[in-house]
Amino acid sequence: MPEATLAARIGRLQDIEEIKQLAIAYKQALDGKDIAAYVELFAEDGTLWCAPDLQATGRPAIRALVDGMSGDLLTEEIGTDLHLTANHLIEVDGDTAWGSLTWCYLTVEPSGGPRLAKVGHYVDRYVREHGRWRFQRREAPTDIPVH
Repeated sequence: MPEATLAARIGRLQDIEEIKQLAIAYKQALDGKDIAAYVELFAEDGTLWCAPDLQATGRPAIRALVDGMSGDLLTEEIGTDLHLTANHLIEVDGDTAWGSLTWCYLTVEPSGGPRLAKVGHYVDRYVREHGRWRFQRREAPTDIPVH
């Protein structure tokens, strides 16, 4: 396979960085309880899958799903939960890409300290839509559930 041109290699690195920034914006919107910003991170026909009974396609359905998690799967007050991500792997193929990363969800103990609530991973499909990378599909299975 011929070596990629410098411009192609730089373009790939820019795409990877933009996708990493998408993941950061996702965490900030979720932790900041900014559901409107959260929903805009998905493609117009994007899908969010958290479990067989927790999935939605399209921004209005994703908004309804995430709104319904408040108080049950997510805390209601800003600053009472936090999402951490690590080990982001991204593969770009033109205007589409896929990736995976690990997530940890922490909440605040009654004493004020952090409590690890659950751990899981994301399996993502990304698409460049209107010049911006967005989630085409985000799967968020839990690997270690709440006890």
